[in-house]
Amino acid sequence: MRFSPVIAALLCFITWMSMAHATNGPVASCCLQWSNTLSRVPLERIVDYTNQSEGVCPITAVVFQTKNGKRICSDPNSDRAAIAIRKVDKEKGKKTTQKTGLIKGSTSNITPVSTAPTNAPQKEC
Repeated sequence: MRFSPVIAALLCFITWMSMAHATNGPVASCCLQWSNTLSRVPLERIVDYTNQSEGVCPITAVVFQTKNGKRICSDPNSDRAAIAIRKVDKEKGKKTTQKTGLIKGSTSNITPVSTAPTNAPQKEC
C-alpha cells in the first residue's frame, strides 16, 4: 500500500493540533503569578476559592472568585488569603484547616452495610 502525501500531511497536522491543545489547554486557566489586589478587595466581594497546586500549573496559589466573576490569584501562605478562606468557609458552613484547605470533620449520610452472614457469630469490640 502506498502512503499518500496528503494523508501524511493530514496526520501530521492532526498530531500537531492535538499536542498544541494538550500543552496549552489547562495552562490557560492557571495562575502564573500572585496578585497584590486581594488586599484591596473587600472580603464581602469574595464568594468562593479553589486551591491550585503545582504540576500542570507553574505555582501553588489560592484562586479567589469575586461576586462579579473576577479571579484573584493569591499566595496561599499570606494572612489575607487565610482570612478570606475562613470567611468563605464560614459562609458555606465548611470546617477547614487554615493552610491546606482540607475539609475536617465532614460527615456522610451513607449507612455502612455489613457483608458478614447474618447467622455468623459477631465479635464484640
